[in-house]
Amino acid sequence: VSLGNLQLKAAASHATMYPGNKRKKLWREEKERLLKMTLEERRKEYLGDYVALKAIPTWMEDLKSKSESDGESTKEELQGKKSLSEKVSLYRGDITLLEVDAIVNAGRWLNIL
Repeated sequence: VSLGNLQLKAAASHATMYPGNKRKKLWREEKERLLKMTLEERRKEYLGDYVALKAIPTWMEDLKSKSESDGESTKEELQGKKSLSEKVSLYRGDITLLEVDAIVNAGRWLNIL
């Protein structure tokens, strides 16, 4: 048995013993492929409907539209919340349809008193 064959056998047994390494390699390849794609190319690969983040109004935009529809002037209220309210959006619906890279579940926080 040549040294080259031993290295191949060792690599094959390593892959069998540690299947996570193969998955990690495949994940990295897929990540690189997705990073190279344009938004339009990525959208072609979606299996169904999606909700683009641009379609979700920010908290500020939502407050403005509600105050206009109510006929109220809430400029003082909007100015105080401007920095955060222009960055935060509230979404009610199926979060798996959002066009985002990741969804984090923070529902199981441990409270220690």
